[in-house]
Amino acid sequence: MKKLASITAALSLTLVLAACGQQLKPTKTSYGQKGLVAVVKGDASGSDHVKYSTGDTKGESKINGGTFAITLPVTDKQQNVKLSVGSKKETVKIKSATALGNYKDSASKYNQAVIGMALPASVQKQAKSAQTMTKAKLAALPMAQRMAAMKQLQTVQAAMAKVKTATKDSQLPASADEGITQVLKAGKVKVRANVTKSGKLMGYAVIVPVKSMKNKTEAKQFGITLGLLGNSVGADTQKVMKKFSSETKGQSKSQTTIKTITSNGVKFDIGFSTTDLYIYITK
Repeated sequence: MKKLASITAALSLTLVLAACGQQLKPTKTSYGQKGLVAVVKGDASGSDHVKYSTGDTKGESKINGGTFAITLPVTDKQQNVKLSVGSKKETVKIKSATALGNYKDSASKYNQAVIGMALPASVQKQAKSAQTMTKAKLAALPMAQRMAAMKQLQTVQAAMAKVKTATKDSQLPASADEGITQVLKAGKVKVRANVTKSGKLMGYAVIVPVKSMKNKTEAKQFGITLGLLGNSVGADTQKVMKKFSSETKGQSKSQTTIKTITSNGVKFDIGFSTTDLYIYITK
């Protein structure tokens, strides 16, 4: 009995000492959006990882040098993130962010623009004319003009169907998985989207190698992709690109970010790594 009591006491002491060695101190109680994500940081010890959960998402983050960092996609709702290291527990919040709109709407506008740009110039003119032709206007035309208008419409529809197939790899998928996923690779340009479970678009990230900006073809593809994405969420990207060009010309080699560019409530945050240029489109 004495031996058993000694073992129990030793075990209890070990557990107490282990608990005393545990530490979990987030840097904040509430975190905001940074690009497409929020980064929960803090100090921790007593384990090799911090466990976290928010809604249906669960995971672990390694503790390195007594600190941890957990990256989670922002949504249009506040998130409560439960953290734990052994018996130590904390709960922090990730603030809700403003959605750019529905992903499907943005993808549809982007793809329509891609198709429109790929149409021959003569068909583009016909397409613009066809867009203004309502059923009422068509019915009011004399028979000869009506037949000509219908033939023109058929020509446009056939050309658009052909171009739609030809530009498939340059289009955004009609729907995207929840969270942050790559939705497009156009040449050297990569596009990631943060989409909620309900289909809300929280933001895009456009990523391109810095060296591509010195290549005319690759830089042009970057400009087209960024421009069409911006337009698809309501920004005036002609103004944005002018501002972007102005800011990058005056950028020093030591700079890793450029101040936020805003157009019609849409924000363009620009950052650099040693190899890549990142542009985050959010609201």
